[in-house]
Amino acid sequence: MSALIAIFAVAAVVWGIIFTLRGSLLAGCVIYMVTASCFGPNFLTIEAGITLSLDRIFFVALVGVYLVQWRLGMLDPKPLTKIDGILFAFIGWLTISTFTHDWHVEGPGSTPIVQHLLNGYLIPLGVFWMARQARHTEQTVTLILAGMTAFGAYLALTGVFESLGMWSLVYPTYIRNPELGLHFGRARGPMIQSVSYGVYLGTCLLCVYLLRERMKNYGWAMAAMMGPLLAAAIFLTKTRSVWLGAATGLLIVLCLSLKGRLRIAVLGTAIAGGLVVGVMKMDAIMGLQREGTVEDTHKSTSMRGSFTYVSWKMFLDRPLLGFGFGHFVTSKLPYLGDRSVDMRLEDIRDYSHHSTFLAVLTETGLIGFALFLALLGGWAHAAWRIIRHDRAPPWVQRQGLLMLGVLGVVFWQMIGHEITFTPLDQSLIYCVAGVAVGLDAKARAKEREKATAAWRPPAGAELAR
Repeated sequence: MSALIAIFAVAAVVWGIIFTLRGSLLAGCVIYMVTASCFGPNFLTIEAGITLSLDRIFFVALVGVYLVQWRLGMLDPKPLTKIDGILFAFIGWLTISTFTHDWHVEGPGSTPIVQHLLNGYLIPLGVFWMARQARHTEQTVTLILAGMTAFGAYLALTGVFESLGMWSLVYPTYIRNPELGLHFGRARGPMIQSVSYGVYLGTCLLCVYLLRERMKNYGWAMAAMMGPLLAAAIFLTKTRSVWLGAATGLLIVLCLSLKGRLRIAVLGTAIAGGLVVGVMKMDAIMGLQREGTVEDTHKSTSMRGSFTYVSWKMFLDRPLLGFGFGHFVTSKLPYLGDRSVDMRLEDIRDYSHHSTFLAVLTETGLIGFALFLALLGGWAHAAWRIIRHDRAPPWVQRQGLLMLGVLGVVFWQMIGHEITFTPLDQSLIYCVAGVAVGLDAKARAKEREKATAAWRPPAGAELAR
């Protein structure tokens, strides 16, 4: 075993040196997300004073690659923008909120607060910055779309195999363990919970559509194979927010990329189909049979009302600063005895929040919530600018479409789930945002240079005067 570890270590060092000197940092960010999804703590942990896993080791190595490439001038630094300022202010406020409260407090079954901050925001911030400062070319960005498409094929097949009970074809093997993660019985992939799995499936579906344009002759054939496979896996998550997110993200991308009558036809068909399904199948959707009983499903739905009510009462008590990052689990307890409403508030006693938006509001107050909304809005605005830029090449515009599509995918997850406890979802969002913000910052810098050059007097003009 020690010999195998030594061989693996030597190979990792050699390939690490090659990647550092020749590889794309943006590709490294995508490889990190794949590693975090498939080879995280559930796959392998190493106790070395602190608990290490392959994804954490890879992230540290990726930061090292960034520093070396930055020192060698291999990156493409972009000027800071207001959006970057909002991001740093938001992360800074979360950090202040963490350490100005008792960050040692933990609720039942909750993630340690500092670990929550690290996993949900600091690691994704690192991914954002590396993706932002990497060199963006048509080749590297297209390879990223292709890589996410290939990853989507693996994820979709894994979900289908799970649902069919073909466990011998499911890898990593920890996916088969019902004691790990959540939502066993649904398609949940290596993330071992259906929400994060659905976020990646929805994003991969967008990548398939955007890559189709680049592949030209073979694009439609690839989309015809991958589209139904990904759609089937999304359906098998049996998670309403995942369905809504995938549909919203795809609809955004289709409406912004299609032109004329085709856009009207797609939009009209989508709206009509949604209304028909909503009217005819609403009872079946609300009473969807999943891993529990129908009663469990209705209880889960009613709990969301309890979360909303308790969050509102907490917000009224501390509207500006909130109760402290990560403190909802313990701070909600005094509010569960409220008998002025006909709601089963006690049902949420042992649970963390079920909404990212409400968690940010109750824990960090209006200051944190306003920064959070401004950040999401800033990312959407940056994406919109590069889509509408007259001289932006198609591969740049595709990144803007991907950013808006991903925001559509995660919007419904943030409404119905707290998606910041692990780095999986956040790293994906922040990586796509880093590319979009980087492309927008570079385009605006070039426009300023041209404007300055237009007003600069010709050489020798000052001397002639």
